[in-house]
Amino acid sequence: MSSVLKQNRLTHEEYFALEQAEDQRYEYHAGEVFAMAGGTESHALISMNVGAALVSALRGKPCRVYGADMKLYVRDYDKFCYPDVQVLCEKGIRHGVSVENPLLVVEVLSDSTESYDRGRKFQHYRSIEALQYYLLVDQSRKHVELYERESASRWVLSDPQERLVFKSLDISLDVEEIYRQVEFISTDNTP
Repeated sequence: MSSVLKQNRLTHEEYFALEQAEDQRYEYHAGEVFAMAGGTESHALISMNVGAALVSALRGKPCRVYGADMKLYVRDYDKFCYPDVQVLCEKGIRHGVSVENPLLVVEVLSDSTESYDRGRKFQHYRSIEALQYYLLVDQSRKHVELYERESASRWVLSDPQERLVFKSLDISLDVEEIYRQVEFISTDNTP
């Protein structure tokens, strides 16, 4: 995220109108609007790979997979944001321009958003009762972290090396598939 766009607090309607009038996406938090920065090629590939793998794995199930163009409304925090990927199933609520109650949210980490994605954003997402999984995908190295809700206040972290298992969805994804065609830049300076 970037800096606050306006000091005046916007209503939801003003926020929707702003996004419609401009060629820019913004996150909204309790009336404040933040311009969103663009992503990298790796970020785009990983997001698409995760989304495609989920669409394939969920075929025939009552779920929908959305990419980064669909706003998520987090009611408890009066927040609209754009997860990289999200999955809505039976408890999902669709409003046309936004959705609520995803079962799974995926964020691809970047240097500028990693601490926010792990901290405050995850705090906001945890308030969504329907949310069962929060997947963080590193774009600088092959590493994923899967948070799974165990109870209302307890989340269990795993960092699978080969397969991501989503028990309540009865699906799994190959970690290799998430990183298909992603080229990592080596920071090793050894000759």
